[in-house]
Amino acid sequence: MSAIRIFRPKQHWSVSPATVLPTALLVHLFRPHFNYTVVLDDHSAGKIGNDQMRIFAVEPGEHRLYVRFVGLRRSEELRMSLKEDEERQFLCGTSGMGWPTLRAASPEDVAQIRGTSASEPPKPGDPVPPD
Repeated sequence: MSAIRIFRPKQHWSVSPATVLPTALLVHLFRPHFNYTVVLDDHSAGKIGNDQMRIFAVEPGEHRLYVRFVGLRRSEELRMSLKEDEERQFLCGTSGMGWPTLRAASPEDVAQIRGTSASEPPKPGDPVPPD
């Protein structure tokens, strides 16, 4: 069995006063954000909220993944091929205009999620990821 791990970090908003946005969009940016729907292979796989991590067990092979928020607002679709016992990690969030985003997690992102530095050696007892 393979796995897809998605992390949605807590969103820190910064809006420039020089940015001219419609009032409705400003209200949308500053109200609490709801959960995103994770869509895996054209089927809803679950929801993910702020500062949450979700792990989805999948069969090895080709998969398509995106996150959706409020009807037509969705991230770009990512396509991947997973081997047996392989795990892929992704970060989702929100663009400055309120659209969902989804991207592969970099080694620095993974280290930040685990609370360590990317260059810091693992501590005794830390799980060692397979190569």
